[in-house]
Amino acid sequence: CARFSSIPPPVSWAQRNDLVYVIIDVECKDIEHKVTENSFTFKGINVLDASKKYEVTLNFLHEVDPEKVTSKNIGRCLEFTIPKKAAGPYWSSLTTDKTKLHFLKANFAKWRDESDDEEGADAKDNGWAGNILNMPGGDWNNKFDDFNVDDEEEDSDDNIPSLSQNDEDEEEGGEGDKKKPAA
Repeated sequence: CARFSSIPPPVSWAQRNDLVYVIIDVECKDIEHKVTENSFTFKGINVLDASKKYEVTLNFLHEVDPEKVTSKNIGRCLEFTIPKKAAGPYWSSLTTDKTKLHFLKANFAKWRDESDDEEGADAKDNGWAGNILNMPGGDWNNKFDDFNVDDEEEDSDDNIPSLSQNDEDEEEGGEGDKKKPAA
């Protein structure tokens, strides 16, 4: 029956120098997954629409350690943390596929550049918002110290030119308010 044919789920991924994240970006039930040194296989049924059966096999670009894989169900997605067999340079892609897989995309919330990995491997992963707050000069509590609303300085508008035409006319003798004499 064609109604129950499987389709690949939306998948995102990210990496560190020693591990790969694979995230199934849909809420599923009846989940089956298997990780080997060279591949990741996932099967599941959409929680909201039982007619949508998902199945995907990803052939990894390099070997991973299937014994140390961890996973967590975050409700709307499933996140798999898969250690690389050998830590080292970043992979150029997740899979051996030569063409772009339409269901696979980078997860930039979990992504960290190779150069970031060396500098702060112990840094807590707070996603992009945490990265901004942890930037040099990112002490947001003291950003506005020079802005003191309690300053007693006089708020002077004396040097600001008038924008009203009537104000200028009054200064020049009020000609704009004079009525023309009746003829």
